Amino acid sequence: MPRSVPVGELSFLAIGWRRLVVFGAVLLGELLVVAFCYQFLIDIECAGFTQPQACFAVREGFSRLLSLALLFGLLIAARPHLFGYIARGRARASRMSHVATLGAMLVGLALMLLPVLWRDLTTSLTPLALALAAGAGISVTAALIGTAPLGCWLSVLRRGGPWLWLAIGIALLSPELTQLLNGAWGWPPLTAATFALVVRALAFFPGELFSDPGGLVIGFEGFLVHVGAPCSGLQGFALITLVMVGFIALEQRRLRLPLALILLPVGLLASFALNVLRIALLIWIGARISPDLAVNAFHSYAGWLLFTLLSLGMIGATYLTPVLWRSQAASAGLAPPVPSTTFRNDLVTAMLMPLVVLLLSGLFASTFFVQPETAYPLRVPAMFVGLALFHSVWSALDWRTDLLPPVVGVAVGFVWIAAAVAAGIDAPDPPFAGLGLAAAAIWVVLRLIGTVLLVPLIEEAAFRGYLLGHLLKPSGSAGRACAALVSATAFAFLHDSGVAAFVSGLVFAAIYLRRGRLADAVWAHAAANLVVFGAAAVTGKWGLI
Repeated sequence: MPRSVPVGELSFLAIGWRRLVVFGAVLLGELLVVAFCYQFLIDIECAGFTQPQACFAVREGFSRLLSLALLFGLLIAARPHLFGYIARGRARASRMSHVATLGAMLVGLALMLLPVLWRDLTTSLTPLALALAAGAGISVTAALIGTAPLGCWLSVLRRGGPWLWLAIGIALLSPELTQLLNGAWGWPPLTAATFALVVRALAFFPGELFSDPGGLVIGFEGFLVHVGAPCSGLQGFALITLVMVGFIALEQRRLRLPLALILLPVGLLASFALNVLRIALLIWIGARISPDLAVNAFHSYAGWLLFTLLSLGMIGATYLTPVLWRSQAASAGLAPPVPSTTFRNDLVTAMLMPLVVLLLSGLFASTFFVQPETAYPLRVPAMFVGLALFHSVWSALDWRTDLLPPVVGVAVGFVWIAAAVAAGIDAPDPPFAGLGLAAAAIWVVLRLIGTVLLVPLIEEAAFRGYLLGHLLKPSGSAGRACAALVSATAFAFLHDSGVAAFVSGLVFAAIYLRRGRLADAVWAHAAANLVVFGAAAVTGKWGLI
């Protein structure tokens, strides 16, 4: 029977847990680099190999690896007592050093990228398979041993029980299960129920409504939609079930079980209702506003927008429902996490909530606008409110800075512009084209405010203030370098210009680590964005931003 691990020992501020986060992020970055290189530098088509099935098996190896990583991430959160060795002293004494671990991981990355030097890989699959397998094996092993001895990780497999082995088997078979489920989202009774409810929803609106239950075709004002198998809502059921099961697993010590299991049927019913609403809105938008908007924007993003809002809403509503939480005495000193009225003064919430608003506003624009950039003026008030809610936090910061951050920021701006020019950025019509002089001026002013004043604070608070300064808290030169890499990688995920964003993230991280002041990173970011905005305004290439 494993000993119980104190909650404080499992804190991610402990050096063992920070190592796990850092090395895990580096490993994820390596996999993304490898995927990018073999997608863009060498375009590998498995059909060109003499043994295409073997090629597919090699490619699917990365899916299996990512599935295993996700599984163990969830397992660490749901069963932390199995991983208490990460923070304990005996693990510190025998694990690899930062430098040795990162060196081994770089060797693994180099091996995985070695086949890029070959011009034609279709003659033989062996070099590619060996390089990818050996490189990935070295990087994964180094990340594990750099966090804790290998024997400790193997003990998890011994103590995890049959459910863990079943989960590992599912993760390893994830590519096959994905292919199997791709054609299984349709359940005729559910599709028929969805169809009938969409027809009833559209009947509330004046207009010519056409319904063909046999062919599952709905028409409204001449805009026809076929409600096929993917419209049944089963995919949404699976996603919300995964989210709520994961949430219950994470909070099982504080939730009142089995009462909290009511979240599962409530989530399924809400997902079904939102799926009906999504299809009805799609048809209405196609008929009343624009078929292009309905097909090319709303259809692509509405599902993810509603799923995100449902997930956040379900979790938020759960936190606001005291009956679902155990009392402090019944949960061994863990009080129900009902938000207090002082959340506006909470530093972590202030650093993360505006980024959530930024991402959701972007998803909203992509859902309801064929050209999302035209909706930028609508996103600015949302970002402003997201920041203004935590005015007391921002006003308490020391906003003084020296000359270095803005000067470095200007240099980053010119590097960003040079990278965009080298990538051959085009110059389409400006987002405000056809809006009229006054509307165009408003768009430009609001774009300036959002780009130079709001976005730098939102992004730096999340990626440097929270991720780098609060979560990782690096110590030593190697730790600071690793933490900067993690922060820059996460920052790059948020931007289309991946390489330029990664370099910019490294620079902003260095500026932050120089004195440990968030204001320095914000000023540098604002200066960079001002340079890029100026170049976009002068040249008319608004795609630079």
